[in-house]
Amino acid sequence: MTLQLYGVVRAGHPRAPRTVCWDDLAMVVGDPEPDPAVHLAVVSALVEGGPVLPVRFGTAAEDEEAVRAEVLAPAADTYRADLDRLDGLAEVHVCLRFTEPGSAWRSARSDGLLSEVAERARDSVALPAGESADERWAFLVGLGDLLVVRDAVAGLGHGGGVQADWLGPLPAYSFLERRTCSRWSW
Repeated sequence: MTLQLYGVVRAGHPRAPRTVCWDDLAMVVGDPEPDPAVHLAVVSALVEGGPVLPVRFGTAAEDEEAVRAEVLAPAADTYRADLDRLDGLAEVHVCLRFTEPGSAWRSARSDGLLSEVAERARDSVALPAGESADERWAFLVGLGDLLVVRDAVAGLGHGGGVQADWLGPLPAYSFLERRTCSRWSW
């Protein structure tokens, strides 16, 4: 029976609907799901119950034994270290759309606008802008700071010249090393 893989968590994760366990680790699994939005919803729902190492949408394993032998066991130490490092943290995205022209102004403006969010973040990374934003940032923040970050982002548009949105909490996609040597990479 083919299983879709969602993410690695600690065994006994309180929000994991279905898991395959190996030692103290578990892979959240489900029936094959063709919708990436459903995949994101599943891994995002896990975040508030503990750290999750999300698996790329569409990743599947042949059966439970393959999950244990090919996914969890070979990288167990790395998974444990990543779960420990991300415990109590979540990724949030902040998207800025500037309503005034001028790239120099934008750069200086975004540093100032995002300072309150950056102060609460453990780490940050710029993301590709895309169609819906001039600037996008990922911040790694404590779960206890989510409401403060949300409120800080909501207040950004009051200064004029910028519209701001946020998305979170998300699994820490942007703060995991890409493991290109494995088909089980993020």
